[in-house]
Amino acid sequence: MRIVIFILSVCFFYCGCNRSEEYDFRGKVPESRLVIYAYAEADSLLYAEISKSRTYTDNTELDSTSNIRCQVYVNDLYSGELRPIGNNRYLSDIRPKVGDKITIKVSCTGLEDATGSTIVCSPFPEIELDTSRNWNMLQLRIGMKDQGDTENYYRLVVENETFYRGSFRRNGHVKIDSSITYTYDVDLSGDELLSKEIVSTIWGKEINTNPYQVFTNKTFRGKKQILQASITYPYSYERNAWAIENKDTIRFVEKEYHRLRVKILRMDKPLFDYLYTLGLHEKQPDMYKEPIQVYSNVEGGLGVVGSCFTREIIMDFRAKSQK
Repeated sequence: MRIVIFILSVCFFYCGCNRSEEYDFRGKVPESRLVIYAYAEADSLLYAEISKSRTYTDNTELDSTSNIRCQVYVNDLYSGELRPIGNNRYLSDIRPKVGDKITIKVSCTGLEDATGSTIVCSPFPEIELDTSRNWNMLQLRIGMKDQGDTENYYRLVVENETFYRGSFRRNGHVKIDSSITYTYDVDLSGDELLSKEIVSTIWGKEINTNPYQVFTNKTFRGKKQILQASITYPYSYERNAWAIENKDTIRFVEKEYHRLRVKILRMDKPLFDYLYTLGLHEKQPDMYKEPIQVYSNVEGGLGVVGSCFTREIIMDFRAKSQK
């Protein structure tokens, strides 16, 4: 039996599965199942996203009327419940420790119970970051040290958080327009390790079949590794502008600045396998290739219950006034 699981919405923490579609290539339509995306990090609140898979005969989604219960076990002992915080997201006051075994059991009326477990990851040394500017590109050199375990699993995340605020006065009232957006676009073509996942299609287009930028310590076990990446330079500004509207002059004040977050995540193998196979499915360069089954360690359902430990460096790019 070949099953392909299409994960339509990925949110990280970095990434999550809100909606899934499941197809059975033998012709039999499977029943809907619970989908769990959860991760545990030492000394952090336990977080999960819970939904259900979609089939040809059942296109409904879980909502506030669904009778969902999410139990949490720490080292096989019942420790509490995950509480809903909206949009199929759940949170718990439980803060696991390194080495704890976390088990999440989810039940919902009309669906089979789903269970997933993970062991909370241990920390790894602080990361280093060097930057340089090349025209309109910001070059990043991220240094990390592997602890030499038999096999470690990592993920690189470069997050550009953009803050925008605009204001103008009309009819004696000040109106405010503000927003926060996130982008994760990064060029890895200059990195020897991560560029190996970039392939060319028959039309000459390059595709990164590892869009979640996960990797192992196979080539640098117990050593220091330098990752190289580049992004469009996060240009910040503050400026005044004027416009004529109904013979009145309206003054606009705009301000935009950026916060760059460079992260290395150490992950357990289930989370690594899930993100790697999910990326392969999403970025298949050839539509005629064999279907890819996205990894899952959830019994009775789909998705993943994993663990990670995050190292992060933050850089602020403040606005400069323009006249």
